[in-house]
Amino acid sequence: MTKIVTVKCPFCSSENVGKNGHNTTGKQVYLYKKSKGKHFSFVEKYTYKAYNPQVREQVLKMVVDCTETRATGRILGIAQNTVTTILKKHKTGHGK
Repeated sequence: MTKIVTVKCPFCSSENVGKNGHNTTGKQVYLYKKSKGKHFSFVEKYTYKAYNPQVREQVLKMVVDCTETRATGRILGIAQNTVTTILKKHKTGHGK
């Protein structure tokens, strides 16, 4: 018997998503297209916690609250070096 699974966008919980190929590990990649022309790709279940966009957003929120990188990693269950890498990429990604 075939099981039908509905995938929701992790950013807005919309079910208006489509398949968008596979990543290098062979997992299905999905695409959500907003009405403004922007699109987001995501994987239903990430291999590592740090790849999840929600965890990355949580790291940035914790930095605003002046939480140290070691404490942030311990609380979120990711490595301290990963927290540092997320912060560096965010800083360089916005040109600040």
